[in-house]
Amino acid sequence: MIKDIEISNFKIIESLKLSNLKRVNIIAGKNGKGKTSILDSIFISNDIESPDCLLKPIVFRGGIPDLTNNELWSSYFRDFDKSKDITIKTTNNNGQKLETKISVEGINSNTLNIGTISSDNIDKNKISPRSSKGGEVLKIRKYDATQEKNKQIKIEVTQQINGNQITANLVKHGKEADPTTTTFITTSNSINNANMVSVMGGLIRNKDKDSIIESMKSINSKIKDIQIGIINQETEIIFDIGGNKLVGLSAMGEGVGKLLTILVVSYSTKNGIILIDEIENGIHYSLIPSIIKTLVDQSLKNNNQIFITTHSSDVVNGAANLFSSGSISESDVSYTRIGYSDNKKNL
Repeated sequence: MIKDIEISNFKIIESLKLSNLKRVNIIAGKNGKGKTSILDSIFISNDIESPDCLLKPIVFRGGIPDLTNNELWSSYFRDFDKSKDITIKTTNNNGQKLETKISVEGINSNTLNIGTISSDNIDKNKISPRSSKGGEVLKIRKYDATQEKNKQIKIEVTQQINGNQITANLVKHGKEADPTTTTFITTSNSINNANMVSVMGGLIRNKDKDSIIESMKSINSKIKDIQIGIINQETEIIFDIGGNKLVGLSAMGEGVGKLLTILVVSYSTKNGIILIDEIENGIHYSLIPSIIKTLVDQSLKNNNQIFITTHSSDVVNGAANLFSSGSISESDVSYTRIGYSDNKKNL
């Protein structure tokens, strides 16, 4: 579990450190202050072995990555300045310190295979009149920095963009523990139906859906059951709300979809990290306290760590009321405000 995180030169963040993180962490602040960037940094640092680790945060939000002129890489550096490395440092509860460094470097032309040309297949219409550039690669290096004077590289990833494709090479140095499974729940209204069906199906098989149904009743009291079925030849999550027919998730409304996603991920993830961006989107403020309580309970049960961002006072007040009533403990939940002169605040 992450105890401290320090981020520099990442997106809107010049330098930021969050300390004394707990099982569930609420990060509040106005729009454009770097809340989502914190979540992105955690996700990417745990997903560097995937060649699309920089694409996922964009696609999650319904965006289309721009691979032209290495714009994808530039967008992750503060002020698009690739001359300054991105650094993400974490300290875990067991004392281990990990450092992820992201840099853009020139290609080493001494070792690069630049292609093969045959004299009988040269197309003069495709010959560029300009001299070629050496090009750039993205380097992502992960170090074990527990001993600061003897930092050891654990993983090195090299990415290169060729047209509309990304190629990546991975080198592991020594034995590395399995990366922490990290799941991102974004503000996007779109639902990854195939993934949700798969995860929900697992909960149904394990007879774990009853608690989810009870929680879902808080947003729609008519919900009696959740099943997996076929609607218009597509596999979908379907609800029994007491009518003559079962109703598909897509027809249940934004709030139902967002709440179901949060619940399914919190119940199915074990020994992982869950990132929830703007938890209040699509959910009535009156439900927030019960959702936070459920997340705290499930994080303790499944040994997960959760990071929640918000710009809503309803979320902050809801958590404060849970503290006051003794429903959640300061040992399990932290609250941080960013974008203010005094960053750390108590509820």
